[in-house]
Amino acid sequence: MKKIAMVVALFVSSSCFASQTPLEVVKEYMGAWNQHNAHKAGTYLAKDVIYYDAAVGTPVKGNSDAEKNVIKAFIDGVPDLKWQMIGKPVYNHDIVAFEWMFSGVNNGEWAGSPATNKPIKFHGVSYIKVNEGKITYQGDYYDSKKLDEQLK
Repeated sequence: MKKIAMVVALFVSSSCFASQTPLEVVKEYMGAWNQHNAHKAGTYLAKDVIYYDAAVGTPVKGNSDAEKNVIKAFIDGVPDLKWQMIGKPVYNHDIVAFEWMFSGVNNGEWAGSPATNKPIKFHGVSYIKVNEGKITYQGDYYDSKKLDEQLK
């Protein structure tokens, strides 16, 4: 009987994750970033996710690389980060696009550079594709020059 209950619980929990709307997935994913939990944020990414940061220019492929080289790098560099959706997102079926503001203090090493202990605040736009409850593509577009100027 316990085995049946465990199987049912696993099925229900996994199907609940997949039954979320893409917008709900994105909001929970952002929540994990704002909890400063790179691993939790990484669980929202598909195994074969493509994460494109326009400031870097080269897509990161795979959820473990995206978690380590993007999410964790941002959280380590800006431990008190806030990633906030601004206004209403635009979404259709499996795609969510939205404007955002990212803010915090650079108190940690970031991209090989030592902490500046300076506050940062910049706007951007994300385009995210969700399939079966997992993010399969994320493209982030922002003014990296403005960010660099704040870190100097």
